[in-house]
Amino acid sequence: MIAAIARKEFLDAWRDGRFRIAAVVVLALLGVALLMAWQQVERTRSERAAAAVMERENWLNQGVKNSHSAGHFGVYVFKPLAPLAVFDRGIEPFVGTTVFLEAHRQNQAAFLPAQDATAMRRFGELTAAAGLQLLAPLVILLLTFGALAGERERGTLRQVLSLGVRPRDLVLGKALGLGAALATLLLPVALLGAAALATLPDAEGGGSWVRFAWMGGAYVLYLAAILAVCLAVSAMASTARAALAVLLVSWAANAVLAPRLAADLVQHILPTPKLVEFEAAMNQAVQEGLDGHNPRNQRLQTFAQETLKKHGKTRIEELPFNFNGLVMLESERMAGEVFDHHYGKLWDRLEAQDLTVTWAGLVAPLLGLRSASMALAGTDFTHHRHFSVAAEEHRRDFVRVLNEDMMNNTSGGHHGGVADPSLWEKLPAFRYEPPPSAHALRAATPGLVVLLLWAVVAWIALLVVAPRLKPN
Repeated sequence: MIAAIARKEFLDAWRDGRFRIAAVVVLALLGVALLMAWQQVERTRSERAAAAVMERENWLNQGVKNSHSAGHFGVYVFKPLAPLAVFDRGIEPFVGTTVFLEAHRQNQAAFLPAQDATAMRRFGELTAAAGLQLLAPLVILLLTFGALAGERERGTLRQVLSLGVRPRDLVLGKALGLGAALATLLLPVALLGAAALATLPDAEGGGSWVRFAWMGGAYVLYLAAILAVCLAVSAMASTARAALAVLLVSWAANAVLAPRLAADLVQHILPTPKLVEFEAAMNQAVQEGLDGHNPRNQRLQTFAQETLKKHGKTRIEELPFNFNGLVMLESERMAGEVFDHHYGKLWDRLEAQDLTVTWAGLVAPLLGLRSASMALAGTDFTHHRHFSVAAEEHRRDFVRVLNEDMMNNTSGGHHGGVADPSLWEKLPAFRYEPPPSAHALRAATPGLVVLLLWAVVAWIALLVVAPRLKPN
């Protein structure tokens, strides 16, 4: 009986002109979004790769200078774009793509793509993820708002139940039939996304396909929960018009209101410092220590005395190496502790904000889906933090090599002798290794849990409502 009802609902859905029109519109929008995103990802990846090659040439051809000057000459490193950004760009347009590495400073990523965008960006960006998050629920709403309430209005519900069809079988049959119609609509989108992903290089050696599979599961949970909620509302509503009104308000609350309210609320609960305040506090800590009572000059004087005692000398000039180079190494170490502390606190706060918004998805499932989708796509903040940490580790290695050259190959009292390209070649080019798919899955787990809870609770609610389905 359930299979027969499902087959009838599937055929009725495809015969419905509203559904065919909605299907064509949604498929066209998602197809265009995927094509545009694929072109943009390809162009961005090639541009950043070319920029990295050019920057490497600039570094190797900077000429003859002392190593200290080379530390201030610095290098630029570029953030590679994750393959699944073709599907969900996440926060990529709003975080920097390039980091300038130099001595004495840990710089934040700069050159945000959103800075070059037009004012139209405030209305959102057309991506496949946004289409599935916002448009697919609207298609489900059109399919389901009259599925049960309309039958009650037309009087056909009484006839169906009088034939001995159990209410639960009727509801489950409609759910399976409508779900199959939706799956048939979205299958071409999944195949197109897989084709686009197959053309992009996978730095994880297949990890992108694992992420893609988990992302598909997240969207299945989301749409399954939406389908169950819509059918439950249709079953309880007295008329199809009432069901439509309730579902439209719910869609607007989930898609428009909840993300904005959640962002404002989390900023109020877990505020982040302003950039000027953050940099001022960090610079003060560099000079006065993390506790504010350990000035940098005093620490370096103590370090000098300990170094002389260690080597059995009474004057810095008697040391068998350039003490200025050793001071530079120690200064970088002390500054690194400050950078780790302040950036660590800031990044922890931002991740706490993201986690709070994700758990707010218990009220609005879109919040949980966005979190899981961005994490699996590699375009969330945890992945940006991973890149920033890798860039800073490269900066410290690069500065350490220069300072060690100053310490071992120059005379005392100088900030670096003349160095040639042989020293520049000792510093390898930046090679970023993205985190494995397990890292993405851990980051996506809270969002996946939220979606699973929504799907389970929504279907339980539908099964509870189903036996109470009665004609007017």
